[in-house]
Amino acid sequence: MKIGVNLWIWGAPFRTDRHLGLLAKARSMGAETVEFAMEEETVMDTVLMCRALTDEGLECSVVGLFGPPHDLSLHDMSRRAGVEYAKRCIDVTAEIGASVFSGAVVGVGGHEPISPNDYQTRIKHAAESLHTLGVHAQKAGVRMVVEALNRYESHFVNTAAEARVLVDAADHEAIGVHLDTFHMGIEEDHLGDAIRRAGDKLMHIHVSESHRGTPGTGLTPWDQVAQGLRDIGYEGHAVIESVDHTSWLGPLACIWRPLAPSGDDLARNGLQFLRKRLR
Repeated sequence: MKIGVNLWIWGAPFRTDRHLGLLAKARSMGAETVEFAMEEETVMDTVLMCRALTDEGLECSVVGLFGPPHDLSLHDMSRRAGVEYAKRCIDVTAEIGASVFSGAVVGVGGHEPISPNDYQTRIKHAAESLHTLGVHAQKAGVRMVVEALNRYESHFVNTAAEARVLVDAADHEAIGVHLDTFHMGIEEDHLGDAIRRAGDKLMHIHVSESHRGTPGTGLTPWDQVAQGLRDIGYEGHAVIESVDHTSWLGPLACIWRPLAPSGDDLARNGLQFLRKRLR
């Protein structure tokens, strides 16, 4: 398992011409992997990013921002746009030498109930799109993972069990499940059981505190998380995801106050805590 940080801790959007120094900072704090998002304003020089990751000895994952215009389960226009967007993100992931591309690919921002018939139709559409992306990802040497979000951010895939249903329907070895302990704390009965339910399809996890602050300072049952990961022999990335409340993402994530004295404190102390608890 590689333990690391999402660079949102220090702000957004990520730009290689401004923020490459964050990689050395993260490494100095004990990170073994870093993560950034492919936002609309992201400026990515893939050659520089690949070189910097190699120089720092860091692994990397990439997050995509999906929503109704890119929802893989909706109408044909949305699905086509989502597939093309995901393919571009997968290509960038491969070009920088990263191994995982993640996205909450369905139901983001939805607030209407879904009938059983519509649910099955949307699962079918999303699974077909994901299978296509699995073929693309496998050729690129990348895994694509589907993130389950909590009920306030999505009305479709909220639990490990639901994510597993979608990924199994996609039926491609390059497509997996992405869990986040922040969302799990809202939706799951037992975090360890949810991890075991995802099982061999769990290919990425965000190890976030219950309030998205420094891991170890909230209500997340870390013993359950650690045991669940041990039980399935998890060897992927475990990434602290938090957001600088002063960035444009703060209001989007409903973060209205500082979650730690600084991003440096959150990253340093969170990494130290997780190295002790998850290994």
